[in-house]
Amino acid sequence: MTNYGLVIDQERCIGCQTCAVTCKQENNVPMGQFWNRVLTVGGDHIDTPEGSYPEDGESGDLDMQYQPTACQHCENAPCVKVCPVNATYKRDDGIVEIDYDKCIGCRYCMAACPYNARVFNWDEPQHLPEEGTGDVEERPQGVVEKCTFCSHRVEEGLDPACAVNCPADARIFGDLDDETSTVSKYVNEYNTEQLLDEKGTDPNTYYVQGEMTPGRTWTSDKLESELDEQPTPEEAGDPDSEKSMQGATADPVWGDD
Repeated sequence: MTNYGLVIDQERCIGCQTCAVTCKQENNVPMGQFWNRVLTVGGDHIDTPEGSYPEDGESGDLDMQYQPTACQHCENAPCVKVCPVNATYKRDDGIVEIDYDKCIGCRYCMAACPYNARVFNWDEPQHLPEEGTGDVEERPQGVVEKCTFCSHRVEEGLDPACAVNCPADARIFGDLDDETSTVSKYVNEYNTEQLLDEKGTDPNTYYVQGEMTPGRTWTSDKLESELDEQPTPEEAGDPDSEKSMQGATADPVWGDD
């Protein structure tokens, strides 16, 4: 059975916010709301490092990393458990969704989510342009909304917008239950972590840290399973291949933060 998941290579992520912006555009997310956020691990403010700048010829210790965060589409999703009207549910393909017609705006799901991944429409949604953006209908005032892994695209055989438009190829989407898929290979072969794994939510989103992967290796906007030609083992990140190791160990062109 298909079980969709996402791998995010934090060694590739450059904190450009493209995933956040393209998600907002594709999913008609109202002004003031974001389904996809890129948090800064470093200083007290966004895009600021921790540590000290070099002074008087001495070396500094500046450090800054990025933490892309959205709905983790957990296997053991607490939001599903607490919804009193079953508006939040987990699909057979692993995607956690919301039935907006059922949602009563109690926000129990927001309280239960340890990732702060949901937003609430307190006011009548506003958009620029006024007619909205993307191919998703506007959600009404008084409901909760969140990332859907772009389920409307997935159902058409397309990757989520954030994965397609990431300029660093840091986001890889696919079937975790397919051992030949790139996401499965990355989870098995690289150092991956799940956010707040101590909570027992078992997210379908994995973060690569340490050794860099080859990233999303196909340029088509299609799901990997829909490609006419599958990525070669080297392109898919086989750590035993010379090409893969070169791509995984090379410094990114934008340099370290």
